[in-house]
Amino acid sequence: MRQEDLFFAILRAVMWGTKMEIPADTDWRWMLNLAARQKCLHTFSMWIKANKVATPFDKSLRSAILAVIGRTARLNHLAADVITLLAEHNISSTLIKGYSLSVLYPDADMRDFGDVDIYVGEENYLRSVEIVTTAFPDAHWHSEVYGGIHYILVIDGTLDRVVELHRVTMEFNDKKANTFYQAFTKKYLGSSLEKNGVGRSSVEWRGVELPIPSAAYNALYVFMHAWHHFEGTGVGLRPLADWALSLYNAHGQLSVEDWQVLVREIDKILISLHMKTVWQTFGYVMVSQLHLPVTAMPLYTTRYQRRAERLLRQLLRDGHGGRPMKLCIKEIALMRRFPWERPAQHRVLQIGYTACRLLFDTWQMGKLFPNLAWYNLRYSLRLVCTKKRTLHSCAQSCD
Repeated sequence: MRQEDLFFAILRAVMWGTKMEIPADTDWRWMLNLAARQKCLHTFSMWIKANKVATPFDKSLRSAILAVIGRTARLNHLAADVITLLAEHNISSTLIKGYSLSVLYPDADMRDFGDVDIYVGEENYLRSVEIVTTAFPDAHWHSEVYGGIHYILVIDGTLDRVVELHRVTMEFNDKKANTFYQAFTKKYLGSSLEKNGVGRSSVEWRGVELPIPSAAYNALYVFMHAWHHFEGTGVGLRPLADWALSLYNAHGQLSVEDWQVLVREIDKILISLHMKTVWQTFGYVMVSQLHLPVTAMPLYTTRYQRRAERLLRQLLRDGHGGRPMKLCIKEIALMRRFPWERPAQHRVLQIGYTACRLLFDTWQMGKLFPNLAWYNLRYSLRLVCTKKRTLHSCAQSCD
């Protein structure tokens, strides 16, 4: 078995909780290096430990596992504290991203996460920021900008305890697409808790009810978050495993009618974003490599098989965060200074660089998704010509 094929076999065993035999000639250095690039190292380490697989790196893996589990426990305590604090002020909130995805794995400890992401909504955003910053007056650092999609509060100097309060989970410049997506968010992250897969769900942690999104909401949101990373510095295979598990759980939880409604809602949002082809290309990778059942993959098609194979090569090559960061459309379109301070005399170089980078990024995306690349190029040029002022780039989110 090729090492690459073995990597995917282990990843599938982690996701679906299946058993497998490990060849004696496995190159564990190569395997673990690839897992680290794909943001799967802790996941693989936990699987190796649970299945008592011998490797030359057992001691270092055990140390890393203990460190991650300890940090996860501190984050769980922090999540419970903040959720309880907001509930005492009658603010409905939902844990999104890391924690809500960890419960989809056979063992929640297999999925590590770096911070506590809490969605509070537009109407409670400023009040929630005030409540949490007041509760943690000695925070090491906190975001000063209230107008973005989230507010970041770092509780300690080691970055071990970080809270992000989200006004929205994602935001798009396209008004039509943004309207559809925000309506989708309000429907599935509303204040009521329901157990049938529509609306929020919850899990109990040490006597505290922690609201989390239903798998139905994550079916779209996790993909959009993964795409945000893919557009920027590259996305690893662990976010795609998260997405596959979200789809699988949504398909299992929803009735046939609710599943069809969800598929129609996803289709509408993807068409408005010109991203249906992107979804279907990634979807082929989900089915072929992660063995997601075809019935659980909305809008599945084999039409983009060759693109999906090219996409898979790029995913393995870039890894998570392995590509140089591109400038966001706002900076390119408005020809502003770089996000960090730059002397004014470098402005001509910036304009030349951003123009070349826009064309380069369009060419790179065009190799996989030509329609979306052409749409983004036209949109960016229109912003340049009209000097339209925007607050956010096409899609913003954070780890």
